[in-house]
Amino acid sequence: MKKILYFVTVAAALVACLAGCSKRPSVTEPQWYTNPSYFQEKNGMYEEMPLSPGNIVMVGDDYIDRGLWNEFFGDTAIKNRGITYDATEHVLSRIEGIASCKPLKLFLSVGLNDVLHGTRNETVVANVTEIFRKVAEISPMTKLYYMDIVSIPAFNEKQAEAASAINEAVRSQAAKYNFEFIDVNAELEEGLADGTFSWDGGKLLNGAGYEALARTIERQVGKMHLNHPDEIEYPLEVSDYYKHRVSVFRSLPETEEKIVMLGNSLINNGLWSELFPMGYIINRGISGDVIDGVCQRLDEIKGDNPDKIFLITGTNDLVNNPDETALAVFGRYENLIATITREFPDTQLYVQSILPLNPKSKYHDSFNARAAEINKLLSAAAGRYGYFYLDIASLLSDEKGDLNDDYTTDGIHLSADGYFVWAAELAKGNRMMLQFKVK
Repeated sequence: MKKILYFVTVAAALVACLAGCSKRPSVTEPQWYTNPSYFQEKNGMYEEMPLSPGNIVMVGDDYIDRGLWNEFFGDTAIKNRGITYDATEHVLSRIEGIASCKPLKLFLSVGLNDVLHGTRNETVVANVTEIFRKVAEISPMTKLYYMDIVSIPAFNEKQAEAASAINEAVRSQAAKYNFEFIDVNAELEEGLADGTFSWDGGKLLNGAGYEALARTIERQVGKMHLNHPDEIEYPLEVSDYYKHRVSVFRSLPETEEKIVMLGNSLINNGLWSELFPMGYIINRGISGDVIDGVCQRLDEIKGDNPDKIFLITGTNDLVNNPDETALAVFGRYENLIATITREFPDTQLYVQSILPLNPKSKYHDSFNARAAEINKLLSAAAGRYGYFYLDIASLLSDEKGDLNDDYTTDGIHLSADGYFVWAAELAKGNRMMLQFKVK
């Protein structure tokens, strides 16, 4: 098996990134949020991660956040700065920090949630043009692109009319504010209407939808898209999001000897390829996933012949079934581990402890004792199955055994500081190379 080579130039590159990426005062905080804790989680992470003048940055709402853009185009210089549920005022509140890093190109896709929220058309157009004005002022060499609002089937007649009016008004401002208007709506609308590109009214694109979207912006990105749909139906339907995420995973080209981050939202929401930027990590987390959901989708990564798998799951099993015993949950976990060790005999498996919850989570009371019991069983079984057990939980817990307030946004998910502590642990023993030191 090939050895991955590491170069000390990463440290020098990081210094250069940070030097050109200073934080700037933000405009007024948004007046409303659909999911404030998710915004805080994602934006907090983005604020801590450096960008560089060579980056192509994808900024916006749901379609951006949920796209695996660096894998779509095979380029780790493409960075995702999308936040699901964002509207134009949310992007406006965070765009200066992104622009101050002076990226090579910036793609903006936002406005859909404004339409759903009922924001006045004039306000949406003003916010979009102000975003571009600010970027041009801070980083005049950055090439700017606007991906228009897609008229999704979930829109009512009034919302569809608003989206069309906003698109035309923004298009008319392209020359004045020096951005290129990309009509992605024309490419996606028919496929969304007939269910080819989505199953939920257009909020979630499937693999075919993202293939069409990536194809539409190839010229502007400057690279050919690599993703092509390859659908499969699994017996266990965890959620619409699960179905969407697996569909996107299956559209991606196979890799060789990568490190796979596998699990639930704790994996899904982590910026693993930026924390470990050598281009050898792929994120295969799905928010809301359960142990059996992970097990049935192992075929999706088998062709990648992973060098290592870092697994964390079980949280949602405990949350979904507060009366289920730890032993019953561990039985499913043990089956997952046995399947991985059988199907991936040449892959190093790292099983990470289930993280505790913080009392601010409504699931806290019935959770932590069972999680701790499962973790003991996972630790004890490591020798029997030949995996490495990593006790991440103790690193992120307070003196009471709860998830530390400093490391969580909502009592269950992690803040940027929480991910940094976790990543530092993964970097020990040459498991992976970390981008920077933890504070």
